[in-house]
Amino acid sequence: MNKYGNPLFKLIRFGLIPLAIACSGLSNAKQNNNLLTPCYVDGLEDRLMCGSIEQPLSKKENNESIEIHFAVIPAIKETKPTEAVLAFAGGPGQSAIEVAAIFARNLRYARENRDIILVDQRGTGKSQLLQCDADSLEEQFAFNDQAVSLFKLAEEETEACKRKLKIDLSHFTTVAAASDFEAVRIALGYETLHLYGASYGTRIAQEYMRQYPNSVATAVLDGVVPMQQSLVAIGEAIDDSLDALFQRCAEDTTCKLQYPSLSSDYHELINKLQESPVKVSVRHPRTFEAIDLTLTESKLRGVIRMALYGHTSRALVPLVIDSAYKGNYIPLVGLLGNENTFGAIAMGMHSAITCGEDWPNLSKENRQEFSQSYFGRLMIESLDASCPLWQVKPVDPAFYQPLKTDTPVLLLSGGLDPATPPSWAELAMVAMGNAKHLVAPTATHGVASQTCANKIIGQFIDSASVEELNAECLNKDNTKQYFMNINGPVVSQSSSEEL
Repeated sequence: MNKYGNPLFKLIRFGLIPLAIACSGLSNAKQNNNLLTPCYVDGLEDRLMCGSIEQPLSKKENNESIEIHFAVIPAIKETKPTEAVLAFAGGPGQSAIEVAAIFARNLRYARENRDIILVDQRGTGKSQLLQCDADSLEEQFAFNDQAVSLFKLAEEETEACKRKLKIDLSHFTTVAAASDFEAVRIALGYETLHLYGASYGTRIAQEYMRQYPNSVATAVLDGVVPMQQSLVAIGEAIDDSLDALFQRCAEDTTCKLQYPSLSSDYHELINKLQESPVKVSVRHPRTFEAIDLTLTESKLRGVIRMALYGHTSRALVPLVIDSAYKGNYIPLVGLLGNENTFGAIAMGMHSAITCGEDWPNLSKENRQEFSQSYFGRLMIESLDASCPLWQVKPVDPAFYQPLKTDTPVLLLSGGLDPATPPSWAELAMVAMGNAKHLVAPTATHGVASQTCANKIIGQFIDSASVEELNAECLNKDNTKQYFMNINGPVVSQSSSEEL
């Protein structure tokens, strides 16, 4: 079955959905710990220390165990040996270790005197990866997902994945995973942790704080998912982010001149694809061999949606839409072939989260509200098809209560975020007694990766206080000029800044 037939994969890949030093930064106790061995990861020259611990698959059923793998990025200076920063990956379904280089950049100032711990959450990376089979890029390009029932496709994909994994996904929810992170802390001997969670990682960070409040000194939530918010609500954020792009182009002299009807062209193209997909021969984005592309509404919407996550890809969107509208699919193919934007997503683990936590909490009112957007409707229909088959036990209703804490919490939001808008952070902090929410107006998803927030995070962790944080630098416009042709962007006539 083709990956384009998996609506959840579609939302992840296109939607819902990286100074060399030795290990001397680790304290002697941890350096000599027989749990740890030297290791390296893609994108980092540093030598890390890696290890694993055995954890029960279920606290109630002690007949099976699971190996939880982790890595430690050593501090630059060994001045805080009893403290560390624990980083939580997003997705859900992303391996923290695989994106170690991103965490190293986001936490570069915090790392000056504290180790960074990366744990592959159960079901991801090396911690019993729950990954479903996927087809080749050629098969994905050629597949016509519009010719079959979305509901039926989701059922077929789920049945195939279920046969492969042969495991109860109820053991892989956020609640179940929290104790693994605590076990790693204890095994490594750290007394205090500073949390950093990004995207879905903010949900597991909040749950960890709820279960183990005494282990946490501070927490940074970057791209916040509130405990009481379903991931299905993401559809509105996608629409708002795309509308902001259209508005910016309409207000930019050069962009408006080059693409005078960008929004209407996009929607007209969507309407044409709804009537009939476009079948065309294109060049493979990596091998350059001729392959077939069946361009459908979902593929176009999905690739544009994923392009909204970063400013470099956002800058390509007007060119991609305009070119496709005129029958030139070369720029679109480049974005379609970018399958490593966020690292691999473990679809089994992703289903454990969405079916155990997001789907059970969908009320009639939620369904009506979230169905107003294309991606909201797509998610609801796919979850309705797949979740009854997975039979994940719903989390306790208490899971959806907002986190109540007096621990210092710094919340970060991007004003152009197509996944976790600023309003979600406001919702998350309603019961936090010592929290501060900072918004970077022109940032997208993951503020620390795009702005000066990494420095602010370092200051926050050092002071353990949300007071007196200088956040003026977050107002800097970090958007990029739109591409006017295949050769690249030009400097806007409405902007005096050089690229």
